[in-house]
Amino acid sequence: MGIAIVGAGGHGRVAFECLRLSRSDNPDVVFYDDRYEQIGEIEGIPVRGPISALFDADKFELVFVAIGDNVLRYEITQRLQRAGRTLISIIHPHTAISPRSRIAVGTIAVAGTVVNFGAQVGRGVILNTLSSVGHDCIVQDFAQLASGVNLGGAAVIEEGVFVGIGAKVAPETTIGAWSVVGAGSIVLEDQPPRSFCCGAPARVIRPLGDDELPHPKGSST
Repeated sequence: MGIAIVGAGGHGRVAFECLRLSRSDNPDVVFYDDRYEQIGEIEGIPVRGPISALFDADKFELVFVAIGDNVLRYEITQRLQRAGRTLISIIHPHTAISPRSRIAVGTIAVAGTVVNFGAQVGRGVILNTLSSVGHDCIVQDFAQLASGVNLGGAAVIEEGVFVGIGAKVAPETTIGAWSVVGAGSIVLEDQPPRSFCCGAPARVIRPLGDDELPHPKGSST
């Protein structure tokens, strides 16, 4: 049974490489992307068609959603699951994942990722290059830790949060759902949901607008 990677941009190519490195069974892989006519193929792998075509492509029951935008990844994943597709996770072989942590389906851990004892990582999460998740942290569904992000022990990253490149989050600190933390920020205090915060120490700059949050239809399962 083949695997369909949804998204053929930079993140899709990284996911493809991680998938190849992490599996010895050499599964049949294809891409789906709305820019399929422009892209054509990646490393000889065809981009079959638009993402919508995958909803009826029964050959590819197994899917990985390689969309960097948290909102789009959330909404596309919900639609695929309603269509009966099965999410897979991708874990690069050069990671350090505690056997006493938990990583849900649909998540990717890129090279250099560290997930420590007791951490819980939800579905559809992106753990990018050299990110680290401290002991007993909670990273909820569809969040994203950009490259070089460090979470102190027992930090909580709620659903859909994007933590920008090189940011640091102090232990036992919570970042509210669907917020964005600017690159290089140092988060020392809890941050509210649906806000953009940045700085050292991080402060709320503005609330996020409705166009920056999941569409209501995406919330149905």
